[in-house]
Amino acid sequence: MTATTELLEVRRRNDRGTVLIEPIGELDIATVSLLADAFDSLADDAQSTQRIVLDLRGLTFMDATGINELLHRNSEAQQNRHSLAVMRGGASIDRLITLTAIDQRLAFVDGPDDLRPPLPPALARPA
Repeated sequence: MTATTELLEVRRRNDRGTVLIEPIGELDIATVSLLADAFDSLADDAQSTQRIVLDLRGLTFMDATGINELLHRNSEAQQNRHSLAVMRGGASIDRLITLTAIDQRLAFVDGPDDLRPPLPPALARPA
């Protein structure tokens, strides 16, 4: 599945219980509905979806609307007993994530091969 505007393309693919969602371009108030639609369409596959991985590497821009969508989708995934992991984006996206401290609330993975996400920091046990 692929949804596109001039500023954002969202790709989605399923692989054995893991859904990979890839937004490419600018995630802001004008385009966030495309990302929301990709997540909303997961309701049709609720029984077969165990893990969701959001790949931010294709983003060139993200504003507060995008941050709020990430937090909303993380909360929704927890309520539905799915695990949501986020793959870090480029330097500007990573800086925004660090500045807003959402890296303390979301589970991040380093690459596409690391599809089994760790527990979010708030749920992980101390070492």
